[in-house]
Amino acid sequence: MRNFMYRKILPIFFFLFAFLTTGAMAQSDDVVIIDSEYSQRQEVLDNLPVGTTVIEIKGISNPWKSIREYLEQNRSKQVVHLFANTNYNAVKLGGKTYDINAVDQEFEFSMLEGLYQGSYLQLLVYDCNLGSNPDGLALLKEISEMSYFNIAVPTNCNSIFGADLKFDHTTMNQPTHNSIFQ
Repeated sequence: MRNFMYRKILPIFFFLFAFLTTGAMAQSDDVVIIDSEYSQRQEVLDNLPVGTTVIEIKGISNPWKSIREYLEQNRSKQVVHLFANTNYNAVKLGGKTYDINAVDQEFEFSMLEGLYQGSYLQLLVYDCNLGSNPDGLALLKEISEMSYFNIAVPTNCNSIFGADLKFDHTTMNQPTHNSIFQ
């Protein structure tokens, strides 16, 4: 009876223990940044995969400084999923509206450049409006050049929750991740 236990059950136990320990210790390289005033905030939170790291940006301090400080403390995070209200040529984050002029004056974008370590961080902007026009794409290109983020945005979508959501425009022509909802 003792040999049966050692030969059959004990190896299975060790395999399961190692498998579960590895799974529990694995960390995702994704982080969700969501503006506290985002119009679809609750729907996004309800549809995120279990265990997703979420950082909520409020109008208390500089939103880009908050993002930079988080990424400095969590170097394993390589993909930032951004949910914020936008229009055709601006992003509203942390109570501040960033159009092309505000981006040019934002010091924190140059500080984000310091996070570059041989591969670009991915910033996926979940919005169907910003990527569909030249002014929005120019804004994203400016942010990308100042921050060293490879910014991806869909150029033709109806919903950020759709299974067909594709980030088909990138500012640095780098491959990017799929939607966090897929």
